[in-house]
Amino acid sequence: MDEVRPCRPRLLAPTWTALAWHAITWPGLALVLLAWTSLSRADWEAMGVPLAVMAVIVVVSELTPILATRLVGDPVSLTPVFVFAAMYVWGPFPALLMMAAAVAFSEILARKAPWKSLFNVAQYCLSVAAGWTVLSLSGVAPTPVDPMGGLTARDLGWVAASWVAYHLTNLALVACLAAAVGQTWRDSFLEDFWLYTISTLSLLATAPMVAISVVAGPDSWALMPLLLAPLVAIQRTEQMSRDREFQALHDPLTGLPNRALLNDRLQGALDRSGRSDGTVVVIMLDLDEFKVVNDGLGHDAGDVLLVAVARRISGAIRRGDTLARFGGDEFAIVSEAVPDRDVPVLAERIRDSLSAPFAYAGREVTVTASVGVAVATDSASAQTMLRDADAAMYRAKATGRDRVVHFRQTMHEQAAGRLDQQVMLRRAIERDELRLHYQPVVDLATGRTVGVEALARWQHPERGLLGPGEFIPLAEETGLILPLGTWVLEHALHQLAEWRDGGGDVDRVWVAVNLSARQMRDPRLVDRVAQALHRTGVPPRCLHLEITETVVMESVDTAIETLERLRMIGVHISVDDFGTGYSSLAYLKRLPVSTLKIDRSFVDGLGTDASDRSIVDAIVNLARSLDLAVVAEGVETLHQVRILRELGVDTGQGYLWSFPLPAEDVETWIGTASVAWVTDIARAM
Repeated sequence: MDEVRPCRPRLLAPTWTALAWHAITWPGLALVLLAWTSLSRADWEAMGVPLAVMAVIVVVSELTPILATRLVGDPVSLTPVFVFAAMYVWGPFPALLMMAAAVAFSEILARKAPWKSLFNVAQYCLSVAAGWTVLSLSGVAPTPVDPMGGLTARDLGWVAASWVAYHLTNLALVACLAAAVGQTWRDSFLEDFWLYTISTLSLLATAPMVAISVVAGPDSWALMPLLLAPLVAIQRTEQMSRDREFQALHDPLTGLPNRALLNDRLQGALDRSGRSDGTVVVIMLDLDEFKVVNDGLGHDAGDVLLVAVARRISGAIRRGDTLARFGGDEFAIVSEAVPDRDVPVLAERIRDSLSAPFAYAGREVTVTASVGVAVATDSASAQTMLRDADAAMYRAKATGRDRVVHFRQTMHEQAAGRLDQQVMLRRAIERDELRLHYQPVVDLATGRTVGVEALARWQHPERGLLGPGEFIPLAEETGLILPLGTWVLEHALHQLAEWRDGGGDVDRVWVAVNLSARQMRDPRLVDRVAQALHRTGVPPRCLHLEITETVVMESVDTAIETLERLRMIGVHISVDDFGTGYSSLAYLKRLPVSTLKIDRSFVDGLGTDASDRSIVDAIVNLARSLDLAVVAEGVETLHQVRILRELGVDTGQGYLWSFPLPAEDVETWIGTASVAWVTDIARAM
């Protein structure tokens, strides 16, 4: 992919860039040559010490230029102050030579390419010549042997006009070569126009005072260094302002632009997009599972990794693109003038830049990223482009991570739908639209119901009764799972208390309630459970709390501490969907659990897939060695029941016995249907 970068123009090619370089550089250098040959030895002797003092001051000023730009850009030097003072006192030729020498010195310090240095020397000298041309219209003609040359207070207007001519010519000449850096003439000329104008003209206003200090008396030139004090004060003030501005617009950790500066540059790119080829692209990048690095290696390691990631991405983007740290482990890139065919290449190159492992403290750390890409449309704004790229990035995370997703309008429609659903879900809790259904858990040996699992349903006002898959993931993402989980816990215990008060077989039934990852991170979880048990009067042994392996592995030590506190109050703990997660047996041994629930994916293949039987057998043997009960989920056939009983599984649940039932049907099931089922299965077995 072609990069947009300053490059050496093909000076012998018939291009507008080359023609502009030649048209500006050679006349400017010719002026320098003319100035050098026009000054005699007597002229140099006449200027003498004052000129030498000015030269020293110019050298110092080039070493410490004034930074006066709002966001980024070139510094404003003190040199023009003394160049114009020399012009007022001795005429254009000393001024041209002083400017040429100062610019050449500055270019050497900056180590710029020769073609660029020659151009800068020439364009500044042409700018000085423009200023002199305007000033000469007043009739003044200072020379080294005739200082000031009739310049009086009446010429103040011409003096001010000379500053304007110098400044505008300078901007215009730089803009003429803008094609070499991928900008239009208009963009280059207008960029930070007023800021540069105010800074430059404010400094040039001090030039007459420098000139007066030279001609006021025989030794008045000695006062010139005193003028450095206010000028240096200006420089320091501007520098402090620049430092504060940098801190406000950059991330303190990586030094990258922050969100505010990114917005500014993105809006500028969109403003310029209609005047250049290609399009504006925003790429949002979020590191996958970065929390694991912080938790496993510490936040210091995380900071080191973020800096390294920023450096990697910087090497993958084009020069002239903006890379910003958007917050946390999220980065954003703004690219302009990108050909349509290069958009996917650029995005993949950025993602691939992170493929090689990072080194930290003698170990390798692998990082992947989810990337979202948004391409500017005719109506795009900075806000909408960032929103679109963000939506695409979250789609990348939702569809498996470590991938690039390009924004499509349907994402907004889906996001809007999810937002509406989120609002409705919040209201559903407030309006009591949630329902609990209960699926029986039966003893495989006797067929008797020993417990029920509470499963949430949403009685949607428009879509009817929704299963948990329709809204639980949304509740997890938005944090609504906390109030929803509390509602399920309290209503399940309240319902169990009602059944127990009714007597009969229900008195020995327990209820299982699922816990989410967010609930496990809630420091008040144990207190909530204890208070709910106390309010309803349900014995703690009748409450089974179900967690998945994934929930435990998010933070093992915290999970173990929370589960131990729950066991201390008498609650049973079950590991749900066992065998589908990534838990270590060493961790399982430490968990204060009482039951393992075999995932339905292993039960499905019993009788048809020998490997499923082996897996279930291994889980049962593991449970026996740890003195744990076993529940099989998803049981649907009598053949599965026979195999589970042969393997020693204690209990099971599934559609073979019953679908999840409304609360009012559970007592009927336990009292009649469950008994009938026991009789039927006894005959079948």
